[in-house]
Amino acid sequence: MKKQDSRMKKHLVTCIESHLGWGTGDSWTNKDFKGLSDQIFKVTGKRLSVTTLKRIWGRAEVVANPSVTTFDILSEFVGYESWRDFQQAHSNGRSMDKLSKIPYGFWKWGIGSTVILFLALFFLRGGKNPTEARTTPKVEFPMENVSFSFEKVAIGYPNTVIFQYDLGTLSPDSMYIQQSWDSDKRIPLHKARGLVTSTYYLPGYFLTKLIANEQILLERELYIPTQGWQASLLGDGGQITYLKPEEFYNGKNLGIRSGVMEKMDGMEGGELYLAQLSPNPSVDGTDFSMATTFRMPKSSEHSICHSIRMTVTGTREVISLEFSIPGCVGDLGFFMDNEMISGRNHDLSAFGRDMSLWTRCELKVSNGMLTVILDGQTAFQKELKVDLGKIGGVQWTFEGQGEIRELILEDKLQRWNLLQ
Repeated sequence: MKKQDSRMKKHLVTCIESHLGWGTGDSWTNKDFKGLSDQIFKVTGKRLSVTTLKRIWGRAEVVANPSVTTFDILSEFVGYESWRDFQQAHSNGRSMDKLSKIPYGFWKWGIGSTVILFLALFFLRGGKNPTEARTTPKVEFPMENVSFSFEKVAIGYPNTVIFQYDLGTLSPDSMYIQQSWDSDKRIPLHKARGLVTSTYYLPGYFLTKLIANEQILLERELYIPTQGWQASLLGDGGQITYLKPEEFYNGKNLGIRSGVMEKMDGMEGGELYLAQLSPNPSVDGTDFSMATTFRMPKSSEHSICHSIRMTVTGTREVISLEFSIPGCVGDLGFFMDNEMISGRNHDLSAFGRDMSLWTRCELKVSNGMLTVILDGQTAFQKELKVDLGKIGGVQWTFEGQGEIRELILEDKLQRWNLLQ
């Protein structure tokens, strides 16, 4: 039985490789595994870490057998309800036609690059999806009596949001509420008017949309802010552990107390998430600066590249930067201006650092130009075409014990010290 189970797991791996078309996993780079992690999240809403995926593909040391939950997620990625469903299907010789129904998502290295989703979050942003342009011909709908609103049932998170909608006299073939920037995160609507709910487990600014026949009818900005600083541990499969106030400290420096690292190391793919998002975003996203100093004195046991992601969060878009040890800069990925900037075809070597040492990062946006300065040296510049909206705060993910000792946002009218 164990041999049959092992053969079935290898078959699942082969099916995923065939679906992706990237060749066999023994030739994949760390970036490919990151890309797979993001595609899995985009399709399933659940995240598997790069380390977990490498273990399944035999590219990292196996310290424990992957859980059934991990194989449930992989099976869902290729169109099955669960690992058991996949096993039953293939033990009975059922065909693999489900694979053709799986959306490729945003990431297809060798063809094009786009949203990371760490990032992604997953939990990092609202804003516009760069793939929202559809081939469906645009039809002007009569907007009389069309309405779209929401109500949050709680303060903070988890937070269930009640969406109410009315399509008036419209009778489209398809109707959805898109919960955020991700076009796959949609609630299908079966009636021309009514209400539906969605639960958000992490903070963010989400540009929700009422969509009919692939046309956006109305948009609403949904804010789920933090109450001061929020710290959480994020693991594979969407696992979230909210840290208690006494488990992290905020003063001159912001960080986590002793004992939290043990919790993180005990989670498969565990990362530290820190966020401060205002309920009333007000910093001008077209002309602002940010200054911060950070480090990661201790990396988690599963971390290979000792990565840190910093995301300046606007109501309509984000600027997301990634840092790692020098040897992993080819695997770095930035997201901004509705596009991915990859270390594969950009020189991001300045963002390779000793993560245990303090790094000072200055970020400036002025006259449509983004400039990033690291320890006094200009490291990156890009012309921005997409409106960030109002900047409401910063979100971080650390593959270890992250610490921040300076974090200031300012525009022409205000100066905001996020550590006070």
